[in-house]
Amino acid sequence: MTTTSDSATSTTSQVSGYVAEGFESIREEFARNLRERDELGGAFCARVHGVPVVDIWGGIADATTGRAWERDTLEMIFSGSKGIVAITLLVLVDRGRLDLDTPIAHYWPEFGAAGKDRITLREVVTYSARIPGLRAKVSQEDILDPLAMAKLIADQEPESDPRAEGILYGPYTAGWIVAEVIRRVDGRTIDRFFSDEIANPHGLEVYFGIPAELEHRVARLEYGVNFLDQYTGFFTSGDPMTQRIWQNPIPFPREEMVWNRSERRTALMPAANVFGTARSLSALYGILAADATRAPGEEYTLVSRAVMDDARGEYIRKVDQLIDIPMVYGGAGFRLRTTPRPGADGDSFGHDGGGGSAHLAWPGAGVGVSYITNRLIAVGPDDKRAGSLLKALAAKLNG
Repeated sequence: MTTTSDSATSTTSQVSGYVAEGFESIREEFARNLRERDELGGAFCARVHGVPVVDIWGGIADATTGRAWERDTLEMIFSGSKGIVAITLLVLVDRGRLDLDTPIAHYWPEFGAAGKDRITLREVVTYSARIPGLRAKVSQEDILDPLAMAKLIADQEPESDPRAEGILYGPYTAGWIVAEVIRRVDGRTIDRFFSDEIANPHGLEVYFGIPAELEHRVARLEYGVNFLDQYTGFFTSGDPMTQRIWQNPIPFPREEMVWNRSERRTALMPAANVFGTARSLSALYGILAADATRAPGEEYTLVSRAVMDDARGEYIRKVDQLIDIPMVYGGAGFRLRTTPRPGADGDSFGHDGGGGSAHLAWPGAGVGVSYITNRLIAVGPDDKRAGSLLKALAAKLNG
């Protein structure tokens, strides 16, 4: 096994942490991200059967002060939060408190208004419920109130636009709906339930909204290469449905990185502002990777094999007709590979986050992995940071 040190070569001098013997290529790719791929700061952790093989970090946590990324730096994971929503939901499903195919109105009667009486949780978390955005006009401040947003959703009708057929992705609404169902069934808010039942028992630093006393450990976010340009069409469109999803309000305003606001960090926005360390997020997905491959009936840690089989089995495969991206969702809201393949990462599930973060389980290889970053870069060829790290890990494990 090897670790980085102050005497490391220039290739790895900006990288701190631990790398097990044989996994050095991942550290090299992380250093290359910092040198060549517009990385500002970040962390990457991978566990194999619960044992860390890579736990590294580096770069700058706050470009305005020069604060370095440290071992305990926390970061927001944007839509990676949707994977944490799915995990929280599954724990309640496994305990028999919720059923993914029961109409939401059974748990939350007001939700059944305006033609939504047959919509299920499974449809909501797989973006096939036709509720990708809000019809009522809301502000950047309004969306910090999950109870108010839940009421607006309960009052509105689903989309009738034919482009909503199949998958129609949206940034916020699924989180507000799941959170309200959990509150109705359990009595606790989703952040409190997650903390009490999942994070604290397993020693995980993962939070729905950062506690105010930990905010000083959060890395400051910034826009990177072409990030805002990729959204120009959505943020300026005159199409009413696009406006409801992507301009109400605009999630990434050009004039300000609103996600650095203290009130945005500490609010409860379930589908968007989960915070964590790569270390804890990889541990959480590592637990799921193990639970997903246990023998039927075997004792499990968070979610039984039967529920995991349903959660990561393909439920819907469709090109989102608004953003023109092919998507595949498992039955509980995890993103699956669009093209299955053999190898360590061929059965991966989890959820990525806007700007480049990635959080996954690879059950067949017993892997939990997470990459977090504070510079948001456009998807596709502009951003090779997470892809380079995951490819290097898969190559080593495929060995």
